[in-house]
Amino acid sequence: MLAPVPAAVIQAPPPKLHSAGWLRSLLSVVMVQVADDGRLLDCNAGFQRLMPCTPDSGAAQPDIRSFFVRPAFDQLLAVHGPDGEPVFEGILNVVDMHGVCRSLLGSVHRVGRHVMVVAEYDVADMERLTAQVITLNQELAEVQRSLARANRDLRTNEARLELLSVTDPLTGLANRRRLMEFMALAWERAQRHASRFSIIMADIDFFKKINDGHGHDQGDAVLRAVSAQMQTMVRKTDLVARFGGEEFVIVLEEAPLPAALDLAERLRLAACALHFDCMPDGITCSYGVAQLGPGEKVEQVIKHADEALYRAKHGGRNQVTHYLPDV
Repeated sequence: MLAPVPAAVIQAPPPKLHSAGWLRSLLSVVMVQVADDGRLLDCNAGFQRLMPCTPDSGAAQPDIRSFFVRPAFDQLLAVHGPDGEPVFEGILNVVDMHGVCRSLLGSVHRVGRHVMVVAEYDVADMERLTAQVITLNQELAEVQRSLARANRDLRTNEARLELLSVTDPLTGLANRRRLMEFMALAWERAQRHASRFSIIMADIDFFKKINDGHGHDQGDAVLRAVSAQMQTMVRKTDLVARFGGEEFVIVLEEAPLPAALDLAERLRLAACALHFDCMPDGITCSYGVAQLGPGEKVEQVIKHADEALYRAKHGGRNQVTHYLPDV
């Protein structure tokens, strides 16, 4: 702890460290004298081992104030003690030439306007501790890198699992779970903003004949082709989902019934343009369209679109119909 500042300031002339020349050979002893502006005045070999600079009266001296960490150099300058008494005793934290913080045990004296440090440490012990610290830091850094990689992998896997849980594996479209989540949110937004949304329910005509006559591989190819086509024809804010089997549902937010009917007709014409080697005559789809009505729930608009699709199927297929409350 720094001693309180007394009124008197020591004005004795600064001693030269080389008067104790035998100390220069002891690397465990650190002796250094620093001017109040941070210039190195004198030091022994122990200090040079930490900071490789040599006093030279004929050259500009380096500023070594940054060598002192705790207490800081300015703190030591601000303290004055009784004649012959140190202004600080105990553990000094310093920084060596490599930027490594080290601890020295010793005392700090004020000699006139200068600061003189006499401290020591066990070289072998310090080397061992330093090596241990370096090794531990390296191991810690590797552990931190490993944890960072593990966290990234975990987040990636969680995102992948979440995506798989809401994605149809065959077509890559949203599955029924994702559809119901999306429609629930769309319904909430529609209630909050007094808006409406529409849905299109699509069904591939005579799909069972495709599977029975050409195999499930061909049926899967048709499903994938129709799904990809639908996905490219909707807005980014819309959702295309596989409702089950060969049925699909498209949710169109902020889209009144006429806009939904127009999209359904364009989807119908585009599906007719799809051709497969096993089906030279192409395929057709039927579409049922419904708009969320006042006070209706999600389940009701799905039911209405299904009723419209039923009428399209039984009215000759390959057509678009919309829900009529009186039918």
